[in-house]
Amino acid sequence: MATLPTTIDEIIAQFGPHKAYAPQAGFYGSHEPDSLVKTHCCYCGMQCGIQLKVKENKVVGFEPWMEFPFNEGRLCPKGVERYLQNNHPDRLLAPLKRVEGKGFQQVSWDYAMDKTVGEIKRIQEAYGNNAFAMLSGVSLTNEKSYMIGKFARVALKTANLDYNGRLCMVSAGAGNKKAFGLDRSSNSWADLAHAEVIIVAGANISETFPTLTHYIWRARDNGAKLIVVDPRIIPLARTADLHLNVIPGGDSALLEQCLRYWLTMIGSITNLLPIIQAVFRKQ
Repeated sequence: MATLPTTIDEIIAQFGPHKAYAPQAGFYGSHEPDSLVKTHCCYCGMQCGIQLKVKENKVVGFEPWMEFPFNEGRLCPKGVERYLQNNHPDRLLAPLKRVEGKGFQQVSWDYAMDKTVGEIKRIQEAYGNNAFAMLSGVSLTNEKSYMIGKFARVALKTANLDYNGRLCMVSAGAGNKKAFGLDRSSNSWADLAHAEVIIVAGANISETFPTLTHYIWRARDNGAKLIVVDPRIIPLARTADLHLNVIPGGDSALLEQCLRYWLTMIGSITNLLPIIQAVFRKQ
């Protein structure tokens, strides 16, 4: 089992986290920015609109973007504090090498490059090109994703390339494609406000997609019923009309029974169709 290269206190002192960090310009920017740049929050899939304060080509704060149609100026803590990361004292700005008993020590970029290339070659020479794999990230731009694909296939000559979406949204995309013809949501979030019943299954919306919660509250104000399926009492479950705290793995059995019920209902309606058609013909 791996051991820490030094004590936990020394690691925290060197790398943080320093939770009380405040930017030099203050959390809201102590001076007037040169410009406001309209963009999107880069965290979850909500794509909330945000205006970044830019001073001397550096992001020093943010302003709500009230006219943006989805979040209407609302932002969660992740979106509000995103700009602080660029100049945060805990941010790593140089490669680090682990030294047993001493901790992590900075090394040059040339050393890090040579070390990385040398280890890749060593692995592939011993076990073949496909012994090395690359895992990409879903937050990258299309251009960067294309470049990583080319790097894996051409430079590394490996067939093992994947990204974190395989563990997250690929199954949902495939299901949506089969059911609705699109590999993403086929309706607008604004439709939620007009729903009569909302089922949230395995999604901790209030903590992972906070700005989306607003649309659920609007539906509740319009009289919608809320059903939450989750083994945990997540914040959204505390106000739900029905909380189904299924055991892990029990969601499959629940959904199968729901499907069986609806198929039975559809079958009953199908059996009634000839009778209904006959009645209308007589009229």
